[in-house]
Amino acid sequence: MDIKNKLENKNFILKLLNNNDFNLLYNIGKNKKIWEQHPENDRWKKEKFYIFFNNGIKNIFGLYGIYDKINNIIIGSTRYYSYSKKNNSIKIGFTFLTPEYWGTNTNLQIKTLMLGYAFNYVEDIYFDIGKDNIRSRRAIEKIGATLHLDADTGNVLYILRFEDLKVINLGVIDEIKKNRSMETS
Repeated sequence: MDIKNKLENKNFILKLLNNNDFNLLYNIGKNKKIWEQHPENDRWKKEKFYIFFNNGIKNIFGLYGIYDKINNIIIGSTRYYSYSKKNNSIKIGFTFLTPEYWGTNTNLQIKTLMLGYAFNYVEDIYFDIGKDNIRSRRAIEKIGATLHLDADTGNVLYILRFEDLKVINLGVIDEIKKNRSMETS
């Protein structure tokens, strides 16, 4: 799967970050409220956040900063990871947003951008989510992902299959299908 430096719609830009962007992202990531339901609920600490950031930067697909185009500010981050050519799949995750964007359609718009791009390359997309992170679990269920692997502790795994998109209206499905049919023509 090729990676794009930037994905965008009319409201948001996902742009790959680099090492120089640590302070920019940490300035919003140090908010304790963001990590309350997360398995690593002390990620707001600078040393813990640095590990999160550094792992994202080292990730083969990088780390996207999420920017609000209207307010011209960074509001979070996300990434693709664990691509499997053999299983024709990838994971999307490590996503966080500032609390001001919770309860809005921001996560839906961000995931729609990412899904729209990734489904041009893979059939299945997985989401690792902390078992007790109810906010993230509900958000991913809203886009149509289903529980694939439950756990008593740690993370649960959700899946969204390309073949299931026919019952979900995310606004990118027709474009993906058009791109795919052009490839097979």
